[in-house]
Amino acid sequence: AAASGDRPMILALQVLILLALLALTALLLHRSAPRFALADRPAQRSIAVATAGAILGAPFWWFGVPASFAWLLPPLAFRFLGAAALAFAATGLTILWRPSPARIRLYLGMVALYLAPVVAAVLLLHRDRLDWQTPIAWAFLVVAGGLTISSTIALLGAPTPPGGTSPGPTEQRIWSAFGLLFALWALALYAWPAAPFPPLFLWATDPLSARLIAVMPATLALMAWGARNRQDLGRPAAIGYATYGFWVVIACLLHGLAGRPLPWLYLGALGLGSAWGFARALRR
Repeated sequence: AAASGDRPMILALQVLILLALLALTALLLHRSAPRFALADRPAQRSIAVATAGAILGAPFWWFGVPASFAWLLPPLAFRFLGAAALAFAATGLTILWRPSPARIRLYLGMVALYLAPVVAAVLLLHRDRLDWQTPIAWAFLVVAGGLTISSTIALLGAPTPPGGTSPGPTEQRIWSAFGLLFALWALALYAWPAAPFPPLFLWATDPLSARLIAVMPATLALMAWGARNRQDLGRPAAIGYATYGFWVVIACLLHGLAGRPLPWLYLGALGLGSAWGFARALRR
């Protein structure tokens, strides 16, 4: 917990970040407005807020600034959270600049799938981990809960996209493999965060942080499933894979260079996902 003398400074910083979030969201809405139909404006707002929040949160979480999140994370988990924010930022910008019904639905689904299990874990299993005397705890609940609700409502109201072209069989098989891998990964990490297999369950003593990390593999599985079925979702999914995997690899290497055990399973799987993402994103 922050010392009482630091709290006014922390509160002032959090207010500035909130104002920056509002300003950046307004800028993204203004710049992307011509690309969205009037019926898609609720979805556009949810995408803009999520993208702006990811852009602003990423550097604070990557560098592990304690008062930047609702609870104190282990250093590697903080960096993984920063990597997830960068992936949401890159994918969100891609979709804001080139929206389509299928891409809009994909991103709304990503936001809802990422946030809903975290909010549920906090409220149902780990309420004691948050200091409810601090503004950041309530800000987290309002922003994460609000985005979960708004993205879900926008997703339910979004038009069904017309039929799209399927990717080639090789690409379908690759996306299917990643989708299955990360779906099982997420399920194991979320449901059994303290299972006795250290290469996967890195946060066995911190189940809430483990569940926070678990939702990104679930999101990767959703992205892979969408890209498996539609060629036009391949590029935004690949950008998300490339971004998240790249920064997870950097986080793992920094963790190892600091004298800690190298998270080789995450390094290998997410490194492979990043390599595939870069290759697919660079292809027309």
